[in-house]
Amino acid sequence: MALKESTRKLVLEKRDAIPADQRVKKSQRICDQLMQIALHHVDESTNISRNGLFIAAYEPMRSEVDVHPFFREAFARGWHVCLPCMAKDTESAKARMVFFELSEKRIFDERPAFLDHPAQPFLLADLHAQGWHEIDEVLFDIAVIPMVAFDSTLMRLGYGGGNYDRFLPKLRPDCLVAGVAFAEQQIPVVPTEPHDLSLPRIIRA
Repeated sequence: MALKESTRKLVLEKRDAIPADQRVKKSQRICDQLMQIALHHVDESTNISRNGLFIAAYEPMRSEVDVHPFFREAFARGWHVCLPCMAKDTESAKARMVFFELSEKRIFDERPAFLDHPAQPFLLADLHAQGWHEIDEVLFDIAVIPMVAFDSTLMRLGYGGGNYDRFLPKLRPDCLVAGVAFAEQQIPVVPTEPHDLSLPRIIRA
């Protein structure tokens, strides 16, 4: 869809143009809001405990919202942080997004290859041999969703792979789903197709 591609290009240029120091401040505000919402969600839920929550998130790349402050607070609370990897069952198979649990050391120090190459597909057999095992989507209590753009109806424009359109319906109804974005990423209307899904909430700064 040509309109989506042109919109992505325009909004990514606007996001890239946010000064680095402003991105840091805005990201921290978003992470603070995200934690407050997460804790409130846990308090309001009868099925979720504050201990050992499973979080599906993403590793920030380039000018994306930096969710690392949220990760650090989550680890301090004993929560499980899970990040995506594009994986293939066979060399000829289509890649799909799977999530692996990572320790704080793995994210900030050891850096497995799939964190720094989010679009590169890896063979599942190789990942399993390295000790990685997929996390079932129904385990997630919180899902933090990246995006390119959004509008006032909470429609999200992603990066074009459809990975989150396939991921979101697999989550439990009581999973807290929150998109994160900078205010500069809001546009009047997100161009959509029938498979596109809106989000229940988008945290912005």
